[in-house]
Amino acid sequence: MQLFFESNLNIGAMEGKMRWVQGRAEILPEPVIPADRYVDGAGISVTTVLKDGGCYRMWYWGIPEDWGGEDVGYACYAESDNGLDWTKPALGQVDIGHGPNNVTHLGAIAFDVFIDPDSPPSHRYRGTTYIDPGRESHQIGAAHCGYYTAHSPDGLHWELDGANPAWWDSDVISAIYHPGQRRGLVALKRNPRYHGIPRRAVWNAELVNGQWSDCWRALVPDDFDDVCAIARGYASGDYYGLSMQPAGMATAGFLQQFRHSLPRSPFENWENGVFGVTDISLVYQESPRACWQHAPGRRDFLTCQPGTFYQGGIYPASGVVEVGDEHWLYFAGQGQTHGWYINNRWTLQPRWKEAMRAEGTVAQTGVARWPKWRLFGYTADPEGTLTLNLGEIPEDCILLLNYECDLAGSIRVELPGADGHALDDAVPLTGSHLAAPAAWKGETRIPARPGRQTTVKLHLERATVWAYEVEGME
Repeated sequence: MQLFFESNLNIGAMEGKMRWVQGRAEILPEPVIPADRYVDGAGISVTTVLKDGGCYRMWYWGIPEDWGGEDVGYACYAESDNGLDWTKPALGQVDIGHGPNNVTHLGAIAFDVFIDPDSPPSHRYRGTTYIDPGRESHQIGAAHCGYYTAHSPDGLHWELDGANPAWWDSDVISAIYHPGQRRGLVALKRNPRYHGIPRRAVWNAELVNGQWSDCWRALVPDDFDDVCAIARGYASGDYYGLSMQPAGMATAGFLQQFRHSLPRSPFENWENGVFGVTDISLVYQESPRACWQHAPGRRDFLTCQPGTFYQGGIYPASGVVEVGDEHWLYFAGQGQTHGWYINNRWTLQPRWKEAMRAEGTVAQTGVARWPKWRLFGYTADPEGTLTLNLGEIPEDCILLLNYECDLAGSIRVELPGADGHALDDAVPLTGSHLAAPAAWKGETRIPARPGRQTTVKLHLERATVWAYEVEGME
């Protein structure tokens, strides 16, 4: 569906008491997959969850039982019928010496997967990953430290696309497939300087017609990110990574806001924040390669909460998965703040490393969920109107609305200039629906208007509209 981004140029005049609102998510109180094997005994950090046919498939970074504090681990795999109860199949790919395991033969600490419907069978699954050959085990041909791409026929047996990195730099990368744009989207972390210190920032790249592009600067932290961090009791802020969700031709983003605690590192090129927490705010991109925009006010969408398994940081999977009538974003929750077990010279503190390992606070995988498409919306408090340009309508169609109303609220849709579609003809939409058709007396069709722009007027009373879709046009 098309989301109601505040800057959407299809939104015209508004009257009455209308205001833009941001959706809210619920975080399940407990992790959804246990760290119960040698390969993930110290923690499970999810990187991707996909719905593939009737199966939910998870790829995650398994942090081994004898974790020593380094960024090393295993690229692991799990499956589920419902998104909550997970099994870890024995893959038989890597002999680690601790019995059967669910480890793939791609040694990586960050590995994201998407299905590319335009690729040949051998490349149906595409992957992006960060590999450091000096630290990872069971390599499959990586020559240097950097961000790599890979392909697979089944999501389990992988081959790198090349021995050299697709993009230089290191650490956090995510990737999704965008069906509306028919391309793969990549977000990776780099560290430009801003206001005198390096800042983590987001670069984008894409897969189009089987070819990976160069990367380009997409989101760089600014002064307001520091203000947001300071307002929450931290020293400064930057961006740890970006997860994404296709939405029509647009893309919604879940931005990792890394808020820094002092002290900073004294090392050259590492003067950015080492310690702190990671919360999530919303951003969006209205069309391919358009600028990313922050949701107004940069309010947190997901926030670390004391006393939870994610009190030290929230690190989301690459994208969102549909589960019933909800969207779910899996994430790795840290029980302690970033860098808790090192000092500001990046020296391991064995006592605190062992405490994290023993207490199970390195990483646990949880779920944030919300009703489908309810991220950005407009609410009437108590009443107002919103004009929406649907563009050219070459054939009859139906307008579907994602909305919710108070008990006494409603939405009525007016189609100016169309017989039988006046405000008095409108059937009030009440309750809460994810995709309800706008209706008039005995009619749900919007008549074709080839060569003309079609505008509808939404009349809201004690209601919120979240998203829309024009159905029936090729």
